[in-house]
Amino acid sequence: MTSIRKNKFFMAILYILVFFMLVEWLTPVIVLTETGHQSLFLTFIAVGLLMAFLRVPWWISGPLKIIYIVWFVVFVYTGNLLFTGEAIAFLSADFGINFSALATQSWEQTTDVFRTVLFFVLLWMAIYLIHYWVSYRLSIFLFYLLTVIFIAVLDTFSPYSGDSAIIRIMVIGLLLAGLLYLVRWMEKHRISEQENKIAFFAIPLVILVATSTALALYLPKAAPIWPDPVPFITSFSGQGGVGSGGNIGRIGYGVDDSRLGGSFIGDDTPVLNAEVSEGQYWKVESKDIYTTKGWELTENVGQTIVYGNNETVDTEFVSNGEDFELANVSMEQNFPFVLYPYGTDSFSMEDSPDFQYSSADQRFETYQNGEAFEPKTYDVSFNEPIYSLKALRETNREDLAELPAEFDRYLQLPDELPQRVRDLAVEITGSTETVYEKALAIENYFNTSGFTYSQTDIPVPQGDEDYVDQFLFDTKRGYCDNFSTSMVVLLRSIDIPARWVKGFTEGELITSQEDTDLYQVTNNNAHSWVEAYMPGIGWMLFEPTIGFNGSASIDFDLDIDATNPELPKPEATPVEQESKTIDEEEATTSSTASVFKRFTNFVSENRGKLIWFVVGFTFIALILFKSRFKWMPKWLTVYYRMSKVRSNRFEKAYLHLLKQLELYGITRKPGQTLKSYAAYIDSFFGTHEMSELTQAYERMIYGDDAESIDWQELKESWENLINRTSG
Repeated sequence: MTSIRKNKFFMAILYILVFFMLVEWLTPVIVLTETGHQSLFLTFIAVGLLMAFLRVPWWISGPLKIIYIVWFVVFVYTGNLLFTGEAIAFLSADFGINFSALATQSWEQTTDVFRTVLFFVLLWMAIYLIHYWVSYRLSIFLFYLLTVIFIAVLDTFSPYSGDSAIIRIMVIGLLLAGLLYLVRWMEKHRISEQENKIAFFAIPLVILVATSTALALYLPKAAPIWPDPVPFITSFSGQGGVGSGGNIGRIGYGVDDSRLGGSFIGDDTPVLNAEVSEGQYWKVESKDIYTTKGWELTENVGQTIVYGNNETVDTEFVSNGEDFELANVSMEQNFPFVLYPYGTDSFSMEDSPDFQYSSADQRFETYQNGEAFEPKTYDVSFNEPIYSLKALRETNREDLAELPAEFDRYLQLPDELPQRVRDLAVEITGSTETVYEKALAIENYFNTSGFTYSQTDIPVPQGDEDYVDQFLFDTKRGYCDNFSTSMVVLLRSIDIPARWVKGFTEGELITSQEDTDLYQVTNNNAHSWVEAYMPGIGWMLFEPTIGFNGSASIDFDLDIDATNPELPKPEATPVEQESKTIDEEEATTSSTASVFKRFTNFVSENRGKLIWFVVGFTFIALILFKSRFKWMPKWLTVYYRMSKVRSNRFEKAYLHLLKQLELYGITRKPGQTLKSYAAYIDSFFGTHEMSELTQAYERMIYGDDAESIDWQELKESWENLINRTSG
C-alpha cells in the first residue's frame, strides 16, 4: 500500500498553496517597509519550496541558497549581475564592518546588507518549518492561525489594508487545512493513493470552500457590533489628527484645509521637544471662512506686525500677571514659523530672526535678512491666561451686538448651511443665559449625545453635502476636525464669534526633573480646537473633541464679604446657592480631570512595563488553564481538607470529581446513569471507590438523607480518585 504522500501531483498542490500563503506574509512587510525587489524575494521562496518538494539534499540546496543570497546582495547594492572584482571588494568591506560591529556589540552600526541577509535567513527558516509541517506533521493550522492574526493586526494598526488579503488567506488556509486533514484521515483508514480516491474526497472540499467564500462575499453583511478599538486607544493616549481632506491621509500639520474629512493613519514622527513646567497646547494658526467642505482664510484683512528678538508680542490673549514661565523648544521638523503656547510674551533665539505676526491667522512667521527662516531651537516666555468665573458669568449677549466690524468674519456662515444646524444650536443653548454658558453647553454637547472619536471610516462630504451637517446628524463619528469645526459653526449660528485653530497638543511626557517636564510632540499630536470670543473678556480656548482635556484655566473666584466678618452671613439667595453649587461641581470636575491626567501620564510613562505585565500575566494564566487537570486536584484536596465539615460539602466535592474526570478524558456519555458511569470508572482504575461515592451521592440527593453521609469516611476514597486525574 502506497501512502498518499507519494502522490507528487497532490503534494505539488499543497506546496503551491503554501507558496501563496507565504506571499501573504511577505507582501505587507514589503509594503510597510517600502522594500523593493519583491519578485526576487518571491523567487527565493519559490526555489526553496521547490527544492524541499523535490527532496534535494541539504548539501546541495544549502549552498545554492547561499549563492542566491550573495548574488542578491551584489545585484541590489552594487548593480553588478556577476561576481566581479568590485563586487567581491564590496562584500569583503561590508563583512569587515559588520564583523566589527557584532564583536563590539554595536548593533546600530550593522549595515543594510547584514539586515538583508538576516531577512533571507528568516525566509529560509520559514520555508524549512512549513516543509516540515506539510510533509511530516501534515498540519498547517498553527501557521494558518498566525497568518490570520498577523494580517488582522497589521490591517487594524497600520496603513496596510488587509481586506482582500484576509479573504485570500481564508480560502488558501481552509484548502490547505482540509487537504492535510484528508491525508491524515486516509492514512488512518489505510486508504492508499492507488485506490484513486483522492479526487473523490478532495472535490467536495473545494466546492464547499468555493461556495462558502462566494456566499460570504455576495450576501448582505451586518454592520460591526463592537466599536473599533483604535479610536479609543488614540483618544485615551491624547492623540488626534489634523490634515487636509482626502480618502486617507497621514496625521500631521497640513496647509490645505479646504476639504476636510477622510480617514487618517498614524505617524509618530517627532515634531518638537519642549522643556516646560507642564504640558501646553502649541498654536500655529487659525482660519475664519467655513465653506461647507472645509476652511479657508480671508485675504487682505488684519495687520502684520514685526517683532524682534526678546520683544514683547501681542497674541490677543492677556497673560496672567508678570510671573512668566520659560519654555525651551527644540524643533525636529523644519517649519518657517514658531509654535507658541497661550499667554506668550516674547521669543528668544540665538539667530535673532524677525517674528512677523499676522492678526489674520495669528501666526508667527520667522524671517532672517528678508528670507523665510526655519528655527531649530528657541525659548518662549509665557504666562497662561486665567479667566475669572465671575466675569464669565456676566458675559451678556447684548454686548456682542456692539462688537466692531472686524469681528464679522468670525460670524461668517455659508448660505447653503442647512437650517437644522442653526436650529440645533438654539436647542442646545436654549436653557442658558450668558455667552459663556452657551459656549460651554455646545462644548459639552458632544460628550453627551452619542458621538464617537475615530480616525477611520470617516466620509468626505460629496456634492451638496455639508461637512458639519453630515457629522452632527448622519455619522456622529469623526476626529478633531469634525468636532472643532462643528462647534465653531454652532457658536456662529447663535451669533457668538468663533474661529478654528490648528496646532499640536502637549505631546508625550518623556522625563520630569524638579519643576521642568520634557514633552515630545509628534505628528500624532496634530490637532484642531476652538477659540470663542467672550464680550468684555476676550478670546478663550474651548476643546470639544472627545478624549482631549485641553481647556482654559478658570479662577473660581467667589464673592466674600470681609468687611464685617463677625456678623452672621445672610442666608444665600436661590441664585447664589445655585452659583455656589455650580462652583463646587466645576471644582470637582477640574479635580477629576487632574486625576485622570495623572493616570494617563502614569500609563504613558510605564506603557512598556504594563504591556509586558499583561503579556506575562496572560501567558501564565494560559499555562495554568491548559494544565489545570494537573494542579486542580492538588488544590481541591487541600481545600476540602481545610474546610469545615458540612452536610453539603460532600455534594460539591462529588461534582468537582465528575468535572476532573471529564478533564482527564473519561467523559460521561449522553444518557448514561451515574451508577453505570461509576462502574466504568472503577473498571478503568481498578477500584470500587467511585461506586461507593456514587451510592452515597444518590442516597443524599434522591433519598433526602444528607445527615447519614459521613464525609470524613468518604474523603479518603474521594482523594484517591481525584489524585488519579492529575496523572
